Amino acid sequence: MKNENFESNRIQLKDTPEELEIIISGSIPKKQFIALSIWLLLWSFAGGYVITQMFTTLPNETKVFMGVWLMFWVYFEYKIGAAWLWRRYGREVILLKKDKSQLRFEVAYGGRASEFNTIEINKVELTEATKGVFVKNYFSSFWVVGGEAISFMNNGKQYLFGRQIPEKDAIFLQKKIDARLKRWR
Repeated sequence: MKNENFESNRIQLKDTPEELEIIISGSIPKKQFIALSIWLLLWSFAGGYVITQMFTTLPNETKVFMGVWLMFWVYFEYKIGAAWLWRRYGREVILLKKDKSQLRFEVAYGGRASEFNTIEINKVELTEATKGVFVKNYFSSFWVVGGEAISFMNNGKQYLFGRQIPEKDAIFLQKKIDARLKRWR
């Protein structure tokens, strides 16, 4: 197993002649995770409070406003909850083997996976260059799940991974994957 002096606090690299496995953790620094947890707790409390007020004797106009607010609340409760789960239990697993490869997004060891014929993977590229400043800043925020730094094509479909990894790590991984795919071809 070679690491070529690669060090990252979020990325584990297992490199053998038969396979290349890259595991990217969704974790963030403890202070940011605490802030995200407090935000989720307060947001949940606010929604719960508004729900309880829907059953009081408030004017109908107020209840309509609260109902509309609750629709937004549900959406953001889902987004914040998903970000919290990703930051606590999430990881990306990229497993490249000579014949079959796999890209998995796991949350607590469950999640979605895509499998590919390795020979059909092409155009491994960095995605950061195609993003505008606002999009880069938004997707680099710790409360957002996204900001994939690397992409590849398979059967005409683009797949993205490397959520919020530093540019130097993305460049290293892109070159590592490209070199491995070229060697197997």
